[in-house]
Amino acid sequence: MSRTHTFIILILTIFVFFLSACSGGEIAGKPTPTPVPQVSNYERSIFVVERGPIVEERTLIGEIVPSRQEELFFRASGYVSRVVFKQGDTVKQGDILAELQVDDLLNQLEQARIDLEVAQANYEKEKAQFAYDLEKARVEVFTLQKQVELAQMAVNQSYGLEKQRAQANLEITQQNLNLAEMRLQILENQSTTYAEQAVRRSQLAVERLEKLLAERQIVAPFDGIILRSIIRPGQSVDAFFTSFIVGDPADLVVRVQYDSELVTRLNQDTEVKLFLKENDTEGYPAEYLPGFLPISAKVEGASSARSSGDFMYFTVSKDVPRDQIRVGRSVTLKIVLGKKDDALLIPPAAIREYKGLKFVIVQEGEKRRRVEISKIGLKSLDRVEVFADLQPGDQVVGP
Repeated sequence: MSRTHTFIILILTIFVFFLSACSGGEIAGKPTPTPVPQVSNYERSIFVVERGPIVEERTLIGEIVPSRQEELFFRASGYVSRVVFKQGDTVKQGDILAELQVDDLLNQLEQARIDLEVAQANYEKEKAQFAYDLEKARVEVFTLQKQVELAQMAVNQSYGLEKQRAQANLEITQQNLNLAEMRLQILENQSTTYAEQAVRRSQLAVERLEKLLAERQIVAPFDGIILRSIIRPGQSVDAFFTSFIVGDPADLVVRVQYDSELVTRLNQDTEVKLFLKENDTEGYPAEYLPGFLPISAKVEGASSARSSGDFMYFTVSKDVPRDQIRVGRSVTLKIVLGKKDDALLIPPAAIREYKGLKFVIVQEGEKRRRVEISKIGLKSLDRVEVFADLQPGDQVVGP
């Protein structure tokens, strides 16, 4: 029984192998069909021309900055010795913000001030002596004038040998008077003394050294805040290289990155709203400041000042709570560039362009016609005002 079973299994195995060998060549030789790609319809979108209101707005992110700013710099080249204040610090007028290496200059200035004090002390002594000498000369002239009068009286009242003696005394007294008057005239005509000239020389030396020191120091020109600090101790800087920008936070404006296309559409009458938070529903009125520059032009020889093309500026309303705004805070500006209550509108996606020409394809039953767009007007997020041979209700085929 087992032998019969084994034999049947062997016969079936040979039969299956034979069938597989015969059908294998047929399958290998049959070609695989290439799938036909589906045809996509790229003109499925249909847009309807409408007539209605449209508002074109632009939302910008701005930064609160002082309306008065000043770029500060050294007026001499050298190595930075110390930087006292950093960005964000508040300063008082006259505070030294930074200084170059001036140790030797400070020693020279201290010595010059000592020399000035000595010269002033000598001058005061000499001035007192001069006043004494002048008064003494005046008294001497007055005394000799009286002696001359007395000598003249003696001459007039004497005779003979006494008269000769009186005459000689008169002549001597007159000569002494002449010398006293000459001495008084010299004192009265004396405009400056050596001590006074020494004081002036010492003053000039101190002023020269103070000027050299001022050229190597940066001092706060007003009460304000450090908007930018560019230098560090040990750094080599050139004269007139901008090292600090300080601002006066008493009056603030909004600074926005410059947009050459947008700026051509802005003026002082443009409706602008300032929002402290992007999701606020109530804003504060603001105003565009054409040509405004918070930083005045530098002195001749300084590096070029910031150009008006870097930023656009807007006012901050007095209605904005002062405790809600600070220098450096980000705010949102919403600018209304135009409004219309009755405009011909289509979605932006309906417009086609070829070689700079804008047009749409209008579906009229089974036919289509091309309509040129002569002008694009106001734009919103989902609608565009067009000037074209279109009517409300026209169906436009999307590209």
